[in-house]
Amino acid sequence: MSAVQTSGFDAATREEIAASLRELFEKRTGAQDIAPLLAELGWAEVLAEDPATAVTLLFTEHGRALASSRALDDVMLAELSEVLPTGRRRAVIYPHPPEGSVALRCDEPIVGLSLGSLTDIDEAVIAATLPGGAVGLIALTAADLCVSAESLGGFDFDSGWRIVTAVVPKDVEAVCAAAQWDRAVAAARRALAAEILGVCDTALNLVTSHAAARFQFGRPIGSFQAVRHRLSEAYVAMAGARAVLDNAYAVAGSDAEVWAALIAKIRAGHAQAVLMRHAVQVFGAIGLTRESDIHRYVERAAALDALLGGHQALTEVVGSAFLDGDEVDAAFEML
Repeated sequence: MSAVQTSGFDAATREEIAASLRELFEKRTGAQDIAPLLAELGWAEVLAEDPATAVTLLFTEHGRALASSRALDDVMLAELSEVLPTGRRRAVIYPHPPEGSVALRCDEPIVGLSLGSLTDIDEAVIAATLPGGAVGLIALTAADLCVSAESLGGFDFDSGWRIVTAVVPKDVEAVCAAAQWDRAVAAARRALAAEILGVCDTALNLVTSHAAARFQFGRPIGSFQAVRHRLSEAYVAMAGARAVLDNAYAVAGSDAEVWAALIAKIRAGHAQAVLMRHAVQVFGAIGLTRESDIHRYVERAAALDALLGGHQALTEVVGSAFLDGDEVDAAFEML
């Protein structure tokens, strides 16, 4: 597989696409499927011309809007198309609870996570660890799945994520697809990194606006050195994560793809942890209540970080691989 080719949309075109996506998410109602809305924008042409920029812009705006959809499924399924039969409406089931693993065990009851309702699909794709350690894909029909009626709770009631349980029937065979699954996870981690940074963009705007409007001792708290240092640290972490994400796209399709995407996810997860810690500190107690929106961004960023491996768990993955003697030079080059 060759590296991702980009045409390099100019800045004006990127801003025009981003503005169209922002308008799309503003007009979208509830859990409305975004696929028809993207089709109206001619998204297929945009994606074909510059896939890296298109996916980054889509998921950045997805994060900024705190949108909930199964767009991430489409990213993964695109990478799995060569091993999955065509003509079926599919969703992806992700490991839950997410502890750094990206595959479930096929010899145990499945406990997974869907990014939305599964009423409109024919089958769900589950990555399972087969005897011997290889990864295979299992396709279960909607009738084989038990999906929670309510989305996951917490402050963020709009996440739309649901718990999915199932027992794999004995007559279902897994399709070996280790290489394709690795590419799919890498593509999803790049998209998640962009989405996390989109969440951070809006959160940082909320924090800076609050710091300018909140007065103490006759001065806006944003003028205090301690607050400015906190926000500067968060900004630098976000900028660094964006640079690493750009590099991850630059090597997509090469031997370094998997490690580069993993590091991009780590850096985005670390950036959100830094920003959200400081955001809660700057907002004070009101940031922990429903009177402020900041808690929604804190929770969404943490959930996205955990999906397909949180930054702390993935850092342990890199460290363990290094100690085991694996080739992880690409990972350290991205740090």
